Amino acid sequence: MKPSNEQVREKRLKLTAPILEQIHHKVVMMMQDAKTMANKLMRKATTYTINQWESLRNILLKDSSVEVSNNLCEQRMRLVKLLLKNCMNISSEATAANSAFIFSLIESYKMNDINPQDYQRHLFECILHGRDGDKKVLPPCYYRNQHGGK
Repeated sequence: MKPSNEQVREKRLKLTAPILEQIHHKVVMMMQDAKTMANKLMRKATTYTINQWESLRNILLKDSSVEVSNNLCEQRMRLVKLLLKNCMNISSEATAANSAFIFSLIESYKMNDINPQDYQRHLFECILHGRDGDKKVLPPCYYRNQHGGK
């Protein structure tokens, strides 16, 4: 049986929160070290971490349904990246980019368990009839929340 969101949240607060606090403390200490911050890549990494800190903490405090890891997305995108590499001999760079976009969309359908024909019909109807006011809700992940999967 899948744990409830509240159970996941409690477990994350207990196990993950101390680790995140250690990471935050370490990054803050690194930012105070002039020698470390002299390295351009370290400065970029620490600044990025601090700038994204509140978003990272959201996995603890707000939405426990969000995965801590992005491994699933990276695994799905590996096929898209391989396709893009294999498409280097097609007619143009724009065609290769468009192909990669289409395959990325197909992987999104698979990942969100969406029927591609239903989603595309919905997308084109929204665009055709001007119902695309909030473009943030058009991606497949939001379609699934509104209309369900297969």
